Amino acid sequence: MSILKLLDKKLKRTLFTTPTHSQKNIGPKWLEGLYEHDFSEIEGFDNLQNPTGAIMLAQERLSSIYGTKKTFMLTNGSTSGILAIIKAILKPNDKVLIARNCHKSVFSAITLTNAKIDWIIPNINEEWGIYTEIDPKNLENNLKLDTYKAVILTSPTYEGVNSNIEEIAKICHQYGVYLMVDEAHGALYNFSDLLPKTAIEQGADFSVNSLHKNAGAPNSCALLHVSKNCNFDEDKIQDSLNLFATTSPSYPMLASIEACVDFLNKNGKEKIKKLIINIENFEKSVSQKGYEFLNADKTKILLKKNNCDMLVLSQILFEGFNIEDEMASNKALLFLTGIGTTNSKLNKLKDALNFIKIPQNVNIKNDFQPFPFIKIQPYDAFNMDYVEIDSKEALLKVSAQMITKTPPCCAILYPGEVIQEWHLDKIGERIKVLKHE
Repeated sequence: MSILKLLDKKLKRTLFTTPTHSQKNIGPKWLEGLYEHDFSEIEGFDNLQNPTGAIMLAQERLSSIYGTKKTFMLTNGSTSGILAIIKAILKPNDKVLIARNCHKSVFSAITLTNAKIDWIIPNINEEWGIYTEIDPKNLENNLKLDTYKAVILTSPTYEGVNSNIEEIAKICHQYGVYLMVDEAHGALYNFSDLLPKTAIEQGADFSVNSLHKNAGAPNSCALLHVSKNCNFDEDKIQDSLNLFATTSPSYPMLASIEACVDFLNKNGKEKIKKLIINIENFEKSVSQKGYEFLNADKTKILLKKNNCDMLVLSQILFEGFNIEDEMASNKALLFLTGIGTTNSKLNKLKDALNFIKIPQNVNIKNDFQPFPFIKIQPYDAFNMDYVEIDSKEALLKVSAQMITKTPPCCAILYPGEVIQEWHLDKIGERIKVLKHE
């Protein structure tokens, strides 16, 4: 029996269990359906930490759909999957090579494992002001120079740029290194030939997908995949997940994951094709007003206009048209789309962009961070004492803070890294620094 059918059963038993709302709504009316289907691991409802029933069957169906050795359901986002994979595969003092545009959860996991970080910097697109793909040759040079247990990278990037995972996977496996791909923003790739192949299809050992990003599921619904070709014991992944996951998972969320993937498996190809056609028509219309698009991922709208500050456009869209972008820089705006993006929604954005006139600004410059200098490794930095100082005095001190840009939750500065001049106007008036000297 599926999780969806399990939750639709009319129970005739009297429950003195959590949650104690007794499946009755105590909030606003729109919450009624959620409460009605919100149960704990009562008799016959299976357990996410040791699935043997409906959850086990659901995960087996997911594995079949995604072509994996094992696919795990996550109710705490891709973050929990990233934590679990890294905790499972890395031991203290193992070295790991990580793309600098990684999500902050990667650093959190390294802190927990006491592994050692080396950074690899993605390529840069000066025109768009973004990090792009990982250079396979650059990565291989790193693997030649040191011994690593794993490589961790983000593909697609927040802006939709994909690395050549197939080539990178071959290089990693040649050197006996696990490849983990944060594929949170590639949740639709499994369901359309118009989109890139999934990281697992290209040879990655592990990946995560955030179904809430663009696949239609509610917030925090995600998946963790283990490749059929990966020699790692998937039971250890389950044990690692159990370290981080709640013992009271949300059954409505589990059902949402199941329903979302079932929908994509049946209707995804057609829906994604229609979405891409609508986006192409949108871009064709707006390009006549001088807007340019980076179509690395056809479902992501990254646009710019030469000699125009996109932060100004972002403000005009928000204040004048009630349209909010996902991310803005002075070079480009990112608008996320997905299964729920209607043509009328795109038309509203199109009409606004065709109407707005942005003042010219020829002094727009890129602002990429310098190569990070690691003075103290994450685990040691986390466990050291710190002092808070004026940021004016912070140059060449070692940060005790994680300072991220959200979205996309990538770091400007991590604990244990040296504060360089570039950081000084980005860290506020005060900053915590390590007392290591």
